[in-house]
Formats: sequence, C-alpha cells, structure tokens
Amino acid sequence: MKRPRLIAIAIVAVTLPIPVVAHADPPSQLYMLNCWGCHRPNGEGIPGTAPPLKGAVDFLRVPGGREYLISVPGVALSPLSNEQAAAVMNWILKSFSKDRLPAYFKPYTADEIAKARTTHMLDIKKARVELVTLVVDGKIREPEKQ
Repeated sequence: MKRPRLIAIAIVAVTLPIPVVAHADPPSQLYMLNCWGCHRPNGEGIPGTAPPLKGAVDFLRVPGGREYLISVPGVALSPLSNEQAAAVMNWILKSFSKDRLPAYFKPYTADEIAKARTTHMLDIKKARVELVTLVVDGKIREPEKQ
C-alpha cells in the first residue's frame, strides 16, 4: 500500500511545472560568445579582418560615429536581441575605453539598436575610413598604423 502511494507522489512531482528563472547572460559573456572570435579577448581586433574595439569610443566624438558603431554587421546582423546588443556595446565602450568615454555619453538602448538594424551600410570600410579621418583631423587620436 505504501509503494503505490509513493509511486503516485513521484509521478505528480515529476509532472508539476518547474518554475523557470529568467537568466540574463552578462555582457562580458555575450561578448565572449559573439564578438571575441574576431575582435579578440581585449578588443585588439585582427588586422585586415576585424578592427580594434579599443578606441571605438573615439567615434562617439564625431558626427555619425555613434550610429556607425551599431550599424556595423557584427551588431546589426548579430543573433543578439536588441537589449543584449545594447548591453554588449555599452560594456565594450566602458571596458576597452573607460578612460576616454565622453562625460556626455548616454548608454545605447534597445530601441536605438532596433532602429540601426533597419538600415544597412553598403560600404562599411568606406564609412570607417571617413570616420577615422574625422577622428584624426579632430586630433581625437593619432592615425591608425597600417
């Protein structure tokens, strides 16, 4: 008599819904899983393949630079949600360029990422060259080494 009761309790216990706890991966982990392969662990990039993320904060100081950073394929076409992409971009800027982050910097938002994902840059290399020229001409940083 005890055995059937135990079996019934076990069946009920197994079929009860298990509460799911929402789990958000930290931006550093999302970076590791989605960006690290090309931009490397410390944001140094791979010459000729993926530009460095160190110093990306300098683009925030020139017109169009903020939009550029989230319009590149690695952000605009990533599998990350808008919220995750915004969190990763904010983490990148704060982690790799914290000492050069402008005081007026406002963190990226999910809405901003969503908007950027509706437009696609046709010539990403040309856009980067133009922005780097503005950054160098504005004496925000030295020219990039080739």
